[in-house]
This record gives sequence, structure tokens and C-alpha cells, in this order.
Amino acid sequence: MSTALLQTEKGEPVATAPHLSYSRINRYLFCPEQYRLYYIENLRPRVPSASLCFGQTVHQALAHFFRGYGDPVHFFKEEWLRVQHEPIAYSYRESWDKLAERGVLLLQSFIRDELPKLGKIIASEKPFDLSISNLDSPFIGVIDLVAEIDGERTVIDFKTASQAYDDYEVVLSDQLTAYALAEPDAQQSALCVFVKTKEPRIDWYLAKRTSVQLAEFLAKASIVGQSIAAGHFYKRPGKQCGWCDYLPVCTGDLQATEQSLTRPDA
Repeated sequence: MSTALLQTEKGEPVATAPHLSYSRINRYLFCPEQYRLYYIENLRPRVPSASLCFGQTVHQALAHFFRGYGDPVHFFKEEWLRVQHEPIAYSYRESWDKLAERGVLLLQSFIRDELPKLGKIIASEKPFDLSISNLDSPFIGVIDLVAEIDGERTVIDFKTASQAYDDYEVVLSDQLTAYALAEPDAQQSALCVFVKTKEPRIDWYLAKRTSVQLAEFLAKASIVGQSIAAGHFYKRPGKQCGWCDYLPVCTGDLQATEQSLTRPDA
């Protein structure tokens, strides 16, 4: 099976000991019960979404390139070809062919137009493991890229999205705050967003974090960590349940649960 179908949390290294990460905090804040089903029960969709697979494949292609292994476009084509006949859930706007074309166009555009904006490449796929006084567990993650932009050391996170980000999403991004904690020598953070619309494009969003923002995030992380350790898991009903993979579990639909979810390690 292609690496594109490995359903792992982006930005989180494999770890068995108790720990926190941006992905874990974000999932708990979205819905504590979803956190429990994902991380504790280890339930995963039997059929992964095309958007997830596409995003992972683009991310792997960029990591392949920045590690000096070769052309990201060629890597993407090979990996995406591997999933052509795999069971993948496409939205009504998606198809294997459309995503194949957009992936190539986006990566070609990145090499041609965006790469020249980067100065010195400092690190790619850089793991971090932080011991922070107000957190009971280590805070871990992986930074996509550390590079210079206009002479400033910048922590860069690559994203794929179906539409442009709003400015407030960047201002409030916990992920960029977490990366600022992990890379204190960085002067700024950036989201590099690969927008997979009909006419694909790449958007940059730059941000800086203050000591107040860092302290706010650490306080939030501490509350979430304590809640997880205490086993405080509960459903957070809302419209978002309509597109949650775990809806059959929460509604007690045993047949749909069996049909749609699995435990990879079972």
C-alpha cells in the first residue's frame, strides 16, 4: 500500500509514551469524544478521504525534495499512481485524474515561483520534543521546513486546502504558535498553502508570535493535557457531526460503525 494511505497525523512523529502535540490538542478542542475514538480506541475510516491522501502525498513530495532526494513532481506522480486503484473516498468535485493534474501543477508552480523566495534551507522535517514546566507530558511534533525568507529565519508549514485561508486563521493559528515555541530562534512563522482549486495556486501567510500569545497557548495546552489525563471525554454535538467519521459511533449505529471504521492494529 502506498505511503499516501497511511493515516497518521501530519506533524506528529511516532511515539508510544504519553505526550501532547498540536494535532492532539486541536482534535480534543474540536471534540473530546473524537479524540478518544481516534487516539484511545484507535478507530480509523476503512476508506480514507481523497483530500487526506492528496495532502499527505504533496507533503511527502516536498519532504523528498528538501531532503535532497530528487524531483518532487516525479515523486508525486509515482506515489499518486500507486493509489489510483485503491479504495479512496472522493468528494463530488474530486477524482483521481483531477487531483493528479492539480498536484503536478501545484508542485511545478512551487519549484518555479515559490522556491526562489526561500534563502538558506536550514532544516526539513525537523522533529522536536519539549519539556515544558506547566505541561505534565512532553510536547512533540515535526516542523515541515526551517528556511530564510527575506533574510529572516522562518518556520514554514505546508498545507493543502480547497480554498484560500482567511487572515484571522493565520493570526489565531495554534499550530504556528506551537512551532514558534519549538523554534525559538525563528523570527517568524509561515503557512505555505497549496490551494487545489480549478486553477491551482499557492498562497503565503506570514505571522509573528508575541510572548503573550505563547503564554496563552501554553495555558490552553495545560488545560487540555489535564483533561485528557483525567479522562474527561464527552460529545460536542453540532453541525460538524455531519462530516465526522465517527458519527455512527455517537448515534449508536452499530452496522454503519462496522462498515465504515476499523482498528488498523487489530
